[in-house]
Amino acid sequence: MDRDTTKHIREERLEAYAMNSLPPSEVETVEEHLLFCTACQDRMESIERYVKAMRGAANRLTKEQAAALPAHGAWDWLRTRLPASFPVWASAVALACLLLAVGVQLRQTPTLGQPVEVELQAVRGESSTSAKAGHALHLHLDSRGVNELRSWEIEIVGENGARVWTGIGKSSTNAIDATVNQAFDPGTYFVRLLKEGEPVREYQLVVQ
Repeated sequence: MDRDTTKHIREERLEAYAMNSLPPSEVETVEEHLLFCTACQDRMESIERYVKAMRGAANRLTKEQAAALPAHGAWDWLRTRLPASFPVWASAVALACLLLAVGVQLRQTPTLGQPVEVELQAVRGESSTSAKAGHALHLHLDSRGVNELRSWEIEIVGENGARVWTGIGKSSTNAIDATVNQAFDPGTYFVRLLKEGEPVREYQLVVQ
């Protein structure tokens, strides 16, 4: 593992990681570096806050556009936002593109419920609170008995062992906290603490 924290990750790679668009071959390298480099951890937190804010703004814009089109008429709505010299045929093309973009955005951005707090106790112990399907999760993993590290690599797998989420958790008092901005279908999952790619502790996560 490369633990040279003087070689920081480039900004564009951190942004791609935050947007889940980083090539799979690079994800492990970035996550390993983040486990030990506090400077990149701080930059990553800032980027994640920015990405979250931008996604929220994009969602609000999409909803406003979707509401505005039927209320005022798509054509009138578009014409008021284009120069008077803009050709009619170009306006029609722009309208078609706008409708397509709004439709695609609405289909590709499923509603994610407000994060729910989930405390997971002991190795393979049942969660004290069940997670709700369709909601993001704030995980609080019992860290008593494991080494004290500032950050941990975390993965969530299904009952078949297939990985469904990976991320970084931050240590707090007797717990490791992680935010999972992803919805899960009802079922049983397992949350794993990893050190150098090897599981250190495993928790049971029940989603209802």
